[in-house]
Amino acid sequence: MKNLLKWWHAFDQLLFPNAPLCGLCAQNPSLAVGVCDVCLRSLSIDWKESLVFGRPCFSLVAYQGYVRDLIHRMKFQSGYDTAGSFGFLLGLAAREEPRLQHIDFLLPVPLHDNRLSKRGFNQASILADNINRAWKKPICSHMLRVRDTKPQSELSSGERKDNLLGAFDMLPGFDFKGKTCLIVDDVITSGHTFMVLANLVEQYGGIPMGLFVARTEARKE
Repeated sequence: MKNLLKWWHAFDQLLFPNAPLCGLCAQNPSLAVGVCDVCLRSLSIDWKESLVFGRPCFSLVAYQGYVRDLIHRMKFQSGYDTAGSFGFLLGLAAREEPRLQHIDFLLPVPLHDNRLSKRGFNQASILADNINRAWKKPICSHMLRVRDTKPQSELSSGERKDNLLGAFDMLPGFDFKGKTCLIVDDVITSGHTFMVLANLVEQYGGIPMGLFVARTEARKE
């Protein structure tokens, strides 16, 4: 009888598999969008476009409450699944945005090797990988962070721009000329990191735009 019950349970799972757990709370069954209904409502998704240093940028949610807690967990508590879920949601939203239909490739904001070894992964790269699951766009991995800068969150607005001088460089072998590049990161605050990368993309002949999970109140325009 025990063997029969095991067989029946296995057969039931084959025909009616349980939904995977939500990638944000890991407690409730996930919807097709990769998160559960409770988390989806708690995110208060509010897709917005804004100009950041003259370039168009898009963000999914405001950086507050539950979203702020999730992003903190993603960055500082090995929240790999959280980054994956946010990336998939970003991909679903971006593929429906008419202004993004001409995007040629994604460019995740790079981490310096020292920061990468401490954190274990680059959340922007995980975001881009999972955007690609929902919205098939090539990912550029030729941008490097060549200088280990202080965290932008620890600096005043005036210090942030100087902190990033000479922080990024481009490996040879990638053609940006005439191509529209979507710079991907978790949060946009002052916008200086985006601006420095956008300037570099333009130096190589590309057209930069931005895509972020969240925006701070200072970025609401």
